[in-house]
Amino acid sequence: MKRRGWFVALIACGLSFVGMIDNAVAQSAMSSDVSAKIASAEKAISGARDAIAKGKELVALIPEDSAYMPEVTQMLQVAAASWKHAVESLNGAKESAGKVASAGNASLAADYALLARVNADVAISGASVVQIGLAYVEAVAREKVESLDLLRDAMQDALAGSSQVQFYYDKVKEVISEKYSK
Repeated sequence: MKRRGWFVALIACGLSFVGMIDNAVAQSAMSSDVSAKIASAEKAISGARDAIAKGKELVALIPEDSAYMPEVTQMLQVAAASWKHAVESLNGAKESAGKVASAGNASLAADYALLARVNADVAISGASVVQIGLAYVEAVAREKVESLDLLRDAMQDALAGSSQVQFYYDKVKEVISEKYSK
C-alpha cells in the first residue's frame, strides 16, 4: 500500500512538473513574439526620432511669412502629440512585456503579452504619424509643394489608422480589466 501511495505521489509530481514546463515554454514563446513586436516599435520610434531631428533643421528653412506656415504648425502640433503618445505606448509595451515571464499562470501571461503587443502597435502607428507630419515639413522647406496633397492624404490615413489602433487597444484593455475585476 505504501508503494502505491509513493507511486501515485511520484506521478502527480511528474505531471505537475510537466505542466510547469509547458507553461514556461508557452511563456517563452509569448515573450519571443512580444520582443519582436517591441523591437519593431523601437525601430519605428527611432525613425520618428530621426525625422524630428531633421525636421528641427528644416523648419528654420521655411520663411515665417510662408503661405504654408499655418499648415506646417498644425502638422508639427499633431506630430508632437503623436510622438508623446507613441513613446508612452512603447513604455507601456515594455512594462507589460516585463510582466509576461513573471505571470503566475499562462492566462495572465497571455493577457500581458496581448497588452504589450497592442501597446507596441499604438507606438508604431503614432511614429508613422510623426514621420508623415515631418515629411510634410520637409516638402515645404524644400519647396516640393507638388507632393503636399499626397502628404495631406497620407496624414489623414495615418491619423485614421492610428485612431483605429488606439480604439483596439482601449477595447483590449477594457476586456482584460473586466476579466480580472470580477
